Amino acid sequence: MKVNFEYEENEYFPIHSISIIGDFNNYDTNKGKMIKKNNRWYFNCNLSSGEYKYKFLINGELKLNDPTANIYVPDEHEELWSMILINEQDQRLYNNTQYTTHIKAYHITSMVSEENIISNKKNFNILLDKKVVTRFEFSNVTGVHTVTTAWYTPTGKLFQTTENNLFNSSKDDQPIMMWFWMDLENKTREIPYGIWAVKLFIDGAFILEDKFNVSTTSSYSSKGEMIY
Repeated sequence: MKVNFEYEENEYFPIHSISIIGDFNNYDTNKGKMIKKNNRWYFNCNLSSGEYKYKFLINGELKLNDPTANIYVPDEHEELWSMILINEQDQRLYNNTQYTTHIKAYHITSMVSEENIISNKKNFNILLDKKVVTRFEFSNVTGVHTVTTAWYTPTGKLFQTTENNLFNSSKDDQPIMMWFWMDLENKTREIPYGIWAVKLFIDGAFILEDKFNVSTTSSYSSKGEMIY
């Protein structure tokens, strides 16, 4: 049957190219190149009955799930992949259950901590701070979700990505905390100075972007107070 794929581009996440990579095309980017029309990217192909895992490879470097798939399965490394199911009658099967997640709070700081954070830190001294840490608190979590952070240098180059699976393993309504960080003490890679950006994606959909400054100096207000 003919299967259509599409991905919506966001103004805060410029896209130059997208390829579908999956077990139905041997993860070959050349066999899954999408075409852009307005702010959406499209691709279609014919698939026989079976189960197929896939992801979007964006700008040749960032792997994201399909936000519209609503069926995600783990591989042997517990990485979640979007899934297409086609039955023997050449019909695509869908999961009609609507899963939810809500970002209750977001903070950026220099420490991994569960303590209450009064203010967000926006300036990081590479000589004093060990990490740039983003902390998310999720509520109303049903189903399983992929949470991805992508960290970009001041020149817009992708520096690192981190992906974790989000699900509620308990029956209480306590927020689920999740941390992602960039190691400023990493001696194997150069940390450029300037304004960095971190982007958050949930199930492949762009959610938010935040920016922070990395330098060798601290910033102070006119009153002599340190600016975080």
